[in-house]
Amino acid sequence: MLLTNLQSHHQSSAQHLSESHKSRSFCQKNYALVLLIFCLGLISFGPSCQAQEKAALPKSYITTASSKISNPSPSKLHTTLWWQIAEQHQLDPYILYAVALVESAKVNPLNHVTPWPWAINKSGKSIIPASQQEARAILNKTLIEGGRNIDVGLMQINLHWHGHRVGKPEQLLNPVTNLQIGALVLAEAIQSAPHDLVLGIGRYHSWQNTEAAVSYGRRVLAVANQIRAVL
Repeated sequence: MLLTNLQSHHQSSAQHLSESHKSRSFCQKNYALVLLIFCLGLISFGPSCQAQEKAALPKSYITTASSKISNPSPSKLHTTLWWQIAEQHQLDPYILYAVALVESAKVNPLNHVTPWPWAINKSGKSIIPASQQEARAILNKTLIEGGRNIDVGLMQINLHWHGHRVGKPEQLLNPVTNLQIGALVLAEAIQSAPHDLVLGIGRYHSWQNTEAAVSYGRRVLAVANQIRAVL
């Protein structure tokens, strides 16, 4: 019954990425770069993101979470917000982080790769804004033009399928909110295929196209396993 309900209720929600999003160039990059940035510091959102994180978290949670974000241990994933949110949704934190990398990877001038909180995918076109303000401007312009096929933030939450999960579209540019929603959607996708982790992960990307889902799931696991090997 759980499987049936999940399939019927979330069939459309798992389509939050456009099919043209499949060929994201990050998947062809050297995963060694992923490991490098991962070991150097899992979350480096900067002051503006830290302020948003504080606003999004309960007061009792702020001190621990914000300190972990600003000074993450280079060798212990469990000291980060990734671990805390993954635990809330009974997810493998390495898989959660790997999904974010596959979804919103940004390569900096030093060839370090990190999930990018301001990443936008507009009708299949990947955009990496330099700031939250720039990302918000792109999002608002798209909405004014009547567009809803836009993926937002760390976990590339699709506004068409998941806009109802926030009060305002721009809230998807809050990294903590974005990560929480992405973790929820990923957990639902994995639960829909309890005996096939690859397929479950892949349904975060494509629910109806099994071949695309399996391909995506394998890519995510490849990233997660390489990260896990060094931590």
